[in-house]
Amino acid sequence: MFFWTILSWVFVLILTAVNVVVFLKLKQASMQMLQMAFPGSKDMGEALARMQQMMVRMNRGPRPGGGHTGTDQRLKAAMDLLRKTQKS
Repeated sequence: MFFWTILSWVFVLILTAVNVVVFLKLKQASMQMLQMAFPGSKDMGEALARMQQMMVRMNRGPRPGGGHTGTDQRLKAAMDLLRKTQKS
């Protein structure tokens, strides 16, 4: 009985060690992918902030087909109206 208890704990320790090693390898691979996707990012929060900045810049850029002139004119008119109301 005592032998099987020791043997089971040895198996638990071995499996725990394997899990820790696999986790560390996956974490290392994840950090490498993060560095490849967002160079200079130190953690996931900073990478997400950079991704959001990239998305904002993409949304402000020209749209395919040149169909953004109407939207730009409306935005310019709204900004002019805002400036006029702030001046008075």
